[in-house]
Amino acid sequence: MSDNGNGNGHGKRAVLYARCSGDDRGKDGRNLASQLELARQYALGKGYQIVEEVSEDDKGASGAAFELEGLTRIRAMAAAGAFDVLIPREIDRLSRNLAKQLIVEEELRRAGVGIEYALAEYPDTPEGRLSKHIRATIAEYEREKIVERIVRGRSNKVKAGNVLTYGRVPFGYQMGEVDGKATLIICEPEAQVVRLIFSWYANGNSDGQPMAITDIARELTRLGVPTRGDTSRLHCGKKRGLYEWARGTVHRMLKNETYAGCWYYGKTTETPGGRKFADGSTWLAVDVPAIVDRSTWAIVQARLTENRMNNQGGRKKQNYLLSGRVTCGSCGLKMSGTSTPKDGAAYRYYRCPAQRRRLDYSHDCGNPLFLADQVDTVVWNWLKGFLTNPEELARGLREHQAQGYKEHEPTFRRLAVINDLLTENQKQLDRLLDLYLMGDFPKDALTDRKARLEMTIRGLERERAGLMARLEAATLTDEQIRDIMSFAAELAPGLEEAEEDLTARRVLVQRLRVQAVLSTEAGGCQVVDVSCVVDDDGHFVLRQLASFRQRGQW
Repeated sequence: MSDNGNGNGHGKRAVLYARCSGDDRGKDGRNLASQLELARQYALGKGYQIVEEVSEDDKGASGAAFELEGLTRIRAMAAAGAFDVLIPREIDRLSRNLAKQLIVEEELRRAGVGIEYALAEYPDTPEGRLSKHIRATIAEYEREKIVERIVRGRSNKVKAGNVLTYGRVPFGYQMGEVDGKATLIICEPEAQVVRLIFSWYANGNSDGQPMAITDIARELTRLGVPTRGDTSRLHCGKKRGLYEWARGTVHRMLKNETYAGCWYYGKTTETPGGRKFADGSTWLAVDVPAIVDRSTWAIVQARLTENRMNNQGGRKKQNYLLSGRVTCGSCGLKMSGTSTPKDGAAYRYYRCPAQRRRLDYSHDCGNPLFLADQVDTVVWNWLKGFLTNPEELARGLREHQAQGYKEHEPTFRRLAVINDLLTENQKQLDRLLDLYLMGDFPKDALTDRKARLEMTIRGLERERAGLMARLEAATLTDEQIRDIMSFAAELAPGLEEAEEDLTARRVLVQRLRVQAVLSTEAGGCQVVDVSCVVDDDGHFVLRQLASFRQRGQW
């Protein structure tokens, strides 16, 4: 993989690569400038032509992650034939994950690009590859130990009674120190607002009238109460206008147990699919000053639960075929159903919540009302059209499949690289077993090599599983197409019965995960852009089925 001879590199185009991660900062030789300087000296000494220097501070991203901006650009340049050799400072600058290092090197090799490390020589020989493999293994071990130390250090701080917010201090508090421990200190001006929010939701306004979360957000906006974003430089990117409160902000505050005196650490955890909520049994609790008493907290949580259950079974939603499934094509907000009496009758509409600049939104959406009967009719006719026309359904699915393969071609290429590497490493493991049975090599050497191969295979399998999950969510397989066709055939006989039964139509809409976007074209023509996700097991198979989108006009 490495070309370390002198004077034979003339004409080669080189890209230099430097990466700095959180655990490197402040270490000698690990900053970006020094990495690039070493790589530059190496390239010039070889007589290479430097075509680009790529550096990135991963800003907390793992050195084991694939989707780093600079590395992604390098892989795209390699695929386009823009350079011949990549020069990082050393292996752990390319990756601290053995599987990732192997995959990236193989991707570049297939594109005709070599990798040479400025501080180490790894000839393309069995010995050179073994030396590089061992160094990569050590780098991965170091990364895992760093992560382990960071997590253990943070947990120990929390267990000792410290609060770690990393700048995300809840409204109503500020960071302080008590008895040598970092903790939350009540910020009284903001705390008064918190108590008012909890009181309004638990007990109603001064007249005893119940206040919904949206009503609270509107009243705070009307009163000109500053939000954290209005007063903090750290929140200068606030999307809403001055003194404007969002319903979601109020809702999160009402659910935050910190205000009742208990702050939690470790509520989320890192997984291959991103950050997710952790099991509550693993959370670490720290007592902090309470802004609201426990009885008020309990009343609020009970009302939140009651309202959620009522909303799920509310009668209003059953009157609209697409309740919760309509988006405003003008501003992207979820639209809701509303009715207006006229001439002794009630007319049902879908309306954007920001229309006429309601107080809890900072913009005035110009999207008009949409007659629900017309929208529902267009969507229902579209559903019937593809459920009763298997040829058109199959054509659309094939088109979507082809588009998915085209859009995710780099991911499929990486998956092919991983599969080939898995095959090669498994063959090496099998050959190692044969050597062990023959007794031709020392047992200790074979055992050590077996452990490294097994670790490599496990890492590759994890990478493959992550790619497969992403592709499954974004593309269609032939088997999934067959399942969707069978599912559609199963639903088709019930269409006639559903014509006269709104509940049956809603069940069908829910099973197909129908979504609609309502917008207005120039000249005032209203259109509905509808899509669906179909799966016989009730799971998402297609995020959007672009070839099925239909614009119905009226």
